[in-house]
Amino acid sequence: MKFQINNDEWKIEKINNAEMNIIVSSDKRETFTHGTTQYDCNTIYINEETPNKRKTLYHELMHLYMYEYGHNQWNKEFNNEDVCEISASSHDFIHNIVEEYFNSKK
Repeated sequence: MKFQINNDEWKIEKINNAEMNIIVSSDKRETFTHGTTQYDCNTIYINEETPNKRKTLYHELMHLYMYEYGHNQWNKEFNNEDVCEISASSHDFIHNIVEEYFNSKK
């Protein structure tokens, strides 16, 4: 599925665990990752074997929202007000994308 955020086109792809390991495991060890957001190719990958795809997609979309709107996720501590503001600001966008994704899969 493709969607727009902040004038950028992104996509969501479901992949298997072996494919996920190629993307996220730099040391080539077998691991299990529920999902990942790849900023260099504007793609969110969801592991088709994860037991909770909806929660994983919400999680990855939050990373994406924070990235697109300049909330540094690396080396920053967020206080309660930061978390509340980011959550409130992103809720409708993230909820709508998740609903569209899962409704399109039926």
